[in-house]
Parts: sequence; structure tokens; C-alpha cells
Amino acid sequence: MTRKGKIPSMYALVVVGNGNGSAGYGEGKSNETAKAVLFATRNAIKNMTHIPRYDDRTLYHDIEHKFKATKLLLWARRPGFGCRVAPIIHEIFECIGIHDVAGKIHGSRNPMNVIKTVFEALKTQRIPSDLAKARGLRLIDVNHTYYSGVKPTPVHRISR
Repeated sequence: MTRKGKIPSMYALVVVGNGNGSAGYGEGKSNETAKAVLFATRNAIKNMTHIPRYDDRTLYHDIEHKFKATKLLLWARRPGFGCRVAPIIHEIFECIGIHDVAGKIHGSRNPMNVIKTVFEALKTQRIPSDLAKARGLRLIDVNHTYYSGVKPTPVHRISR
């Protein structure tokens, strides 16, 4: 409080993305709403990161992640399933370019915590190249084993 009364302060939370695997979030505060949105947008653009997507449409695997009091469950789904998640997560996935996913939020639904949880969860995905490196396999073997259901055939050497 000041002698003029309460000082107004506006808060904005913005998520930006290119719809092709890159997205970021930012927050801004100012006396005016337009300035707060501008600051938040600038922060979101600065914080943009690449999010790996399977087949350019969904997640690589199911994800369970907890951030503070927010617990998030995300499930990868078949093509054409749609984006069946909470509205705030739907907007994030639209910015990233993820179309086939299901999800559930347990606990706190505070928008800032939900957004941070989603971005942290998406960064914890294990992509096939990491799996191949960790297991000492070829990338093609990992792709066949984990993502197509077809077991790779062993390579036979012909001795002369």
C-alpha cells in the first residue's frame, strides 16, 4: 500500500511454439497488461527448446512426471486419436505440434506449475538414439524392437 492506494500489477503467462517441435514458455509482470504480455512473449522466445516427437505427431513413450504438487500422466496414442488432455496442456501441444496424446493432471492445477511440469516431462523422454547408445545397440535395432513390434534379424557373416 502507498498513499495512493494499491499499486496495480499485471501478470502474463505465455507459451510460444512453431508447431514443428520447438516451444517455450515465459512469464512477465508490469503495470500494464500489454507490457506484461510483451515481456512474457520475449521470455518465452528466449526459453524455446526442441521437443522430440515420435513420427512428428506423438510422444516416444508414456510419461509420468511430478513437479511440486502437480502430477502429470501422458500417454502416447495411435494416429488419429487426437489430443485428449486438459485445455492448458492442449494449447502447449498445439504449439509443439503433438497431435495424438492422452493425459491427466493430478494434484495442483496451477497454470504455471502445469506448464513447468509439461515441459520438464517432455524433456525427460528417452529418444531411440539415447537408448541405442546406452544399450550398445544399433539405432535401427532399437527402432525395430521398441517402435514397430518387429524383432530385428541377426546379421550373419559369410565366412570364406
